[in-house]
Amino acid sequence: MELGLRLLVVALGTLCLCYGTGSGLLRWLRPVAEEFFWNCFLRLLSGTVLLTASYAIWQTRGATTLLPVLLLLLGVLYALRAPVGAVPRPDFGTARQLAWVLAMAGVAFASQFLLVYEPGSPFLQTPFQDYVYYSRLTLPLNHLGIETNSLEMLYPQFQTAQPYHYFGIWLNALTVRLTGLPSVWVYFVSVATVLLTMCGVGFAAIYAHCGLRPRWAVVLGLATLTVTGTCWPYLLQYRVILDGSLIAHLPLVLHPKLASIYLFELLGVLLLLRHRYRAAGLAVAAVPLAFISTAPAIGIGVVGVAAYLWATRKASLREAVAVVAPTAGVALYLGIFYLLSSRTVQLPGSGQEVALAAIIPPAGEARLVFNIAIGALLIYVLYFVGYAALVAGLGWRNVTRATLLADLPLLVWAVMTVLGAALMRAIGHHFLDAFQFFSNPVLPLSAAIVAVGIGRAVQASRVARPLLAVAGLAALALLNARTDTTGNGRFSRRFLEQVGPVLRALPNRGGYLLADADYENAYMLWADSYTAGTYVSNFKNDYQLLSLSALVPDSLSTDPRYAQGALEAVVAQRNTTLYRLAELQRLKGHPVCADSLPLALVRRARLAFICASRRAVLPASLRPLVRASYRDSTSGEVLYVLNTDGGRKAQ
Repeated sequence: MELGLRLLVVALGTLCLCYGTGSGLLRWLRPVAEEFFWNCFLRLLSGTVLLTASYAIWQTRGATTLLPVLLLLLGVLYALRAPVGAVPRPDFGTARQLAWVLAMAGVAFASQFLLVYEPGSPFLQTPFQDYVYYSRLTLPLNHLGIETNSLEMLYPQFQTAQPYHYFGIWLNALTVRLTGLPSVWVYFVSVATVLLTMCGVGFAAIYAHCGLRPRWAVVLGLATLTVTGTCWPYLLQYRVILDGSLIAHLPLVLHPKLASIYLFELLGVLLLLRHRYRAAGLAVAAVPLAFISTAPAIGIGVVGVAAYLWATRKASLREAVAVVAPTAGVALYLGIFYLLSSRTVQLPGSGQEVALAAIIPPAGEARLVFNIAIGALLIYVLYFVGYAALVAGLGWRNVTRATLLADLPLLVWAVMTVLGAALMRAIGHHFLDAFQFFSNPVLPLSAAIVAVGIGRAVQASRVARPLLAVAGLAALALLNARTDTTGNGRFSRRFLEQVGPVLRALPNRGGYLLADADYENAYMLWADSYTAGTYVSNFKNDYQLLSLSALVPDSLSTDPRYAQGALEAVVAQRNTTLYRLAELQRLKGHPVCADSLPLALVRRARLAFICASRRAVLPASLRPLVRASYRDSTSGEVLYVLNTDGGRKAQ
C-alpha cells in the first residue's frame, strides 16, 4: 500500500532527523553517556525535544508549555557534562546505533500499521475517536498558535490556552506541516512509531545497564512495551475489580498518547540508576509539562525521594532541595502561564467554577477518600502481581544486597509516586477523569520498574532466563489480548471511494448529527472529541465538525447516563458552538428557538456538509439544503452534501 510506505518513510526519516539533531546537541554539551543504548536514547530524546519544542516556541511566539521542557532537557545534559580533562567518551558508531534504532522502528511500525490495516482495501481503518481528535488538534497549533484542546473556530474569542498533553501533538503538528499527509495516520502510525521506538530504546538502555547483551536488551526492550496491568479472568466477575480494569487496557501500542510520559519517566529512571539525583530531578519535572494529569503524583514522588535522600544522608539539604526545585518551578510556571492565558470572554453561567467546586470533596468525605485510595492500591497490586511473580521466578533472590541498596532511591521514588497517584485518584473521585491521575503516571513507571526487576534477575544468565523473561511478558500480554479492542471505525470501501473525491472538493467546514441514543455517557457530550464522520480524517486535514445535536439541559441531572458527572456534562454542553450561538443571539436580543438552531448554525458557519450517525435524523429545516447524500452500508452513517449557495442566500 502506497500510503503505508509513505508513513514508514516519514517515521524512519523523523527518527534519523531526531537522532542527527540530538547527536549535534550531545557533541556540543558533552554529557557523560557511557553505555551504548543510554547514549542512543539521549540522542533521540534530545533531538526530538529540540525540534518539537523549537517548533512550538516559533508557532506560539514563546507561549508554550514546551519551552521549559527544552530548558529542563538542556539542564539534564549540562548536569551530565564531562569534566574538563576527562577521558574522551567511547565512539559507539552512528551506523551501528541507527541500525538498531531502525530495526526497532520496523517492529513498532508493523504493530501500529497492522492495528489499522484493512485487508483488500486501499483505505485504512479509522483509529479510535480519541486519536482522530488528537490529530485534529494540529488545527489550532498550526494555524492559531494556541495550545488548546478546543476546536472552536467560529467564535475565536473563546479560544484560550488550556492544560493538556501537547508533546506528542506538537510533534504530529510539525510532521504534518512538513509532509502534508493525513494528520490522523501520521499521528497514529508514523509519530507513534517514532515515540514507541524511543521508548523501546529507553527500556533497552535499562536492560543494558543491568548487564544484558545488546540483542537481549533490544528484544526485552520491545517486549516491555506491552507491560500493563493483567486482566485475570477469574477476577473480572467482581464489579469492583472490573471497574479498575482500565489499568489493564492501556498497552502503549493502543494508547501511544502515553509515550511522552514513558520517555521522561524512563529518563528519570535511567538517571536514578546512575545516582545522578540533580539531573533526575530536572528530568522528572518535564513529565507534567508533557502530560498535565501526572502533575500531582510526580510532585509527591519527587518530594518523597528528596526527603529520603536527605534523611539517609545520600544528599545534603541543598542537594535535596535541588531535586525538588525543578518540579516546584514547573508548578509555578504552569500556574502563571494559565493564569495569564485565562479566557477573557465568558458567557453567563458557564459553569466551570461550579463544576470545579463540586469535584473537590468536602471534609466529611475524608474516610471515603481514604478507602478509595486503599482500594486503588489493592486493585493496582492485583493487576500487577503477575509481573512481580515473573521477576521473582526469574531469580530476584540472586540480586545482591548491595544492588538492592543502590536501587533504593529509585524504589522510594516509585513507591511515593504510586501513593501520590492513589491519593489524587481518591481526592478527585467526583471528577469523571480522576482515573487518569492514577493510571497515567503509574503505568509507564510500573513498566520501567518491571524492566529494572527483570534486568537485575536475568543479568547473570546468557540465554535461558532472558528467554523465559520474553516468554513471561508475552504470556501476560496475551492474557490482555483476549479483552483488548482497538475501537477502530470501519467503513465500506465503496462508501469511502464515493465520498473521498466529494469531501476533497468541499470546503473544510462541516457539521455532524448524533441521536440521543448515541450519547452513552458524559464524555460523549464533549463536542470536539466525540463526533460522527470520523472518516473525513481520511481525506482532509484542518477540517471542522460542529455539533448540530441539541440536547435538553434538564435531562443531564436525571438521566443515568450523565448522573455521575452532571455538572461536567453541563460544562461540556455549554462549550459547544451551538450553545454559544444561542447565547450570543439571546444577549443581542435576537433569540433563536431550539428547533431553528441547527439551521441558524449552518447559515452562520456556512457548513458545506453534515455527517450523521446511523440513528440520527436530519432536522426538517435542513432538508431543503441537501444537494446529495451518501449512506455507508457498514456503519450506517450518512454524509449530506449541502447547497452552500442556498445557505448563503438564506442569510
